[in-house]
Amino acid sequence: MVSNTAKRVMPQRARKEEDKEARRRQLLDAALELYRATSYDEVKMADVAERVKLAKGTVFLYFPTKEALFLALLEEQLFAWFARLEEALGRSEGRWTGARVARTVAETLEGEEPLTRLLARLQTVLEQNVTVEQVRTFKERLLEAVVRAGTLVEKRLPFLKAGEGVRFFLHVHALVVGLRQMADLAPVVREVHAAAPHLEPLRVDFTRELTDALTTSLRGLEAR
Repeated sequence: MVSNTAKRVMPQRARKEEDKEARRRQLLDAALELYRATSYDEVKMADVAERVKLAKGTVFLYFPTKEALFLALLEEQLFAWFARLEEALGRSEGRWTGARVARTVAETLEGEEPLTRLLARLQTVLEQNVTVEQVRTFKERLLEAVVRAGTLVEKRLPFLKAGEGVRFFLHVHALVVGLRQMADLAPVVREVHAAAPHLEPLRVDFTRELTDALTTSLRGLEAR
């Protein structure tokens, strides 16, 4: 038999958990807004706190470091992308080729600059000042998502051997990191390009180059 005290405590705990999740959601949304408008280096924890009208110390109760906050933001963005990609790969209409898979991956990343920019900082910044628990949770989720997506790619492309779908996404990650850095021009470089049209061949179109690189990679595996 449940006491009246327990009945009163349980809803209060639930509300507290809901309040904590709502506050965490506010902090992530604020960080994303600031990141879209500036850059990782320019976003300060104090700015995030001010955006949601909280004391800076309160922010650290939810995210002990800036890296922890942005790793959580990356995690949210990344797994939302994996969900969209799995949905796209799950569509059965038409014939699937390496070129189609490559195009699907690249097009689902189009317009996802915050995600691709954060991926470019994952190993060098975001995983450097966070807890073992946060990284372990992230890596476990990442492995599950990569295996699911890799299995779907293997089903779409029978020329891939077991396990090569996972390796494909390791290559996707490497290409995304490199091409995002190349595509994001510093202000001074944009100024130079604007004044020197003959430098246009050096400009990187992220979606086009990612599509071409992945297509070439998959065609090579198919032709072996």
